[in-house]
Amino acid sequence: MSVAFRGLRNVLRNKIRTSAVVLVLAVAIGLALSLLVANLAVSDKLDTLRADLDTRITAHPGVAMGGNDGNKGGGPNNKSDQKSAQAANLTADQLAKVKKLDHVASADAFVSGSLTPKDAKDDSDGKAGGPHLELRGDANGANGSTDLKSDLTAQDFGAPAKATGSFPINVTGVEGDRDSFGNKYDITSGRMLKASDDRGAVLSEQMAKHNHLKVGDTFSAYGKTFTVVGIAKTASKFDNVSVVMRAETIQDLGDVDGYTSISATADDPKNVDAVVDDMQDLLGKAVQVESGSGAALDAVNDLETVSEMSWIGFLVALGCAAVVVFFTLTMTVRERRKEVGVLKAIGGTNRGVITQFVAESVTLVVGAAVLGLGVATLAASALTNVLVHSNVGDGGSNGKGGAAGPVLARMGPDGPHRVKTAADLVGNVAASLGPQTLLWGAAVVLAIAIAGSAIPAWLIARVRPAEVLRGE
Repeated sequence: MSVAFRGLRNVLRNKIRTSAVVLVLAVAIGLALSLLVANLAVSDKLDTLRADLDTRITAHPGVAMGGNDGNKGGGPNNKSDQKSAQAANLTADQLAKVKKLDHVASADAFVSGSLTPKDAKDDSDGKAGGPHLELRGDANGANGSTDLKSDLTAQDFGAPAKATGSFPINVTGVEGDRDSFGNKYDITSGRMLKASDDRGAVLSEQMAKHNHLKVGDTFSAYGKTFTVVGIAKTASKFDNVSVVMRAETIQDLGDVDGYTSISATADDPKNVDAVVDDMQDLLGKAVQVESGSGAALDAVNDLETVSEMSWIGFLVALGCAAVVVFFTLTMTVRERRKEVGVLKAIGGTNRGVITQFVAESVTLVVGAAVLGLGVATLAASALTNVLVHSNVGDGGSNGKGGAAGPVLARMGPDGPHRVKTAADLVGNVAASLGPQTLLWGAAVVLAIAIAGSAIPAWLIARVRPAEVLRGE
């Protein structure tokens, strides 16, 4: 009878103990594999989040919310009050200083504005039989009129069918070829603006289509004639790309001093918070400095904690399984010391006897691993999401929000909407057993069997047949 087969048969000599050991091992191995699956799933999620991290930081004048004698509601009640409540625009000198800050890879300035269509109908008295909505431009921006028609309607904002509205057209003044998010404008026709295009403009696809304009056509804005030099692709009609001009052009025609925002790019996602702090210190409390990646950075930091916890838990569970095998085999060797002595006395070698006990160990671990895979299949996904949701915060972003603090809600086309938190970005993490997990599982089984058999094998080697037989 082969040594390995004898080892397999010996596992069944004490069925009750073997069953108990296999069940305990199955739980330990199942937990180890579940934590391993969680670690791999969290690592994949981390890679995705890191790839999508936004390293842009935006600074723009803040708004003083204090009231006055004529407006006890706390905010500006007319255009002049609104203008005075808004902090001063940012300057070219501030832009130059931002560019020199540590960990700032690049910085661009922008001038926002709005154009009111000349043919906009005033239905503020509700003649159409429904409410009238009206949006105003940036108080510090370049506001003017145009012969362009806005493609927005009151219904785009969720208003009733009979509602009317007056909606200005967004204008963005740029110095380069990127928007405030650091992305290059996706020009589908024509080209991007050049430094010499003081009367050139880029329109969004929606704006060009609504006004039946193409590259080379003209339109009026701020009392001047502009030529369409390019058309840019946009995700929706609410995009800020509606009209893009040179920043200097908007400053001149809109009588705007400085810039309405500065957008900087950090050289590494880990340095975003440091750049936010430095920009806030440089620009002062009157300027609001925000990072759109605050929640994403929170999510990454929280998931890194989960990854470390799951890996440590995996090693602990692996160690517990090895300890179970160790004590089981150690007890078996002591119980069968006489049998080991007899085997050695009749010619059995240390290698042969050790192989017999290692076969028992491998049999126990493999049987437990099969059950453990079932445990992991059932528990891995639930365990992963419990670890994630208990460690990933669901509050507001801890990204710096400047003078106004963290922003928890922003205006959208359908009204205020909640800014995504770290928990929103992470969501449910998909965890499942795959080929990689099975390979790790095989390595786990081997590691447990070797670790649990090491000392018992050493004890077997120390057994001397003469002493065992003399004791009998």
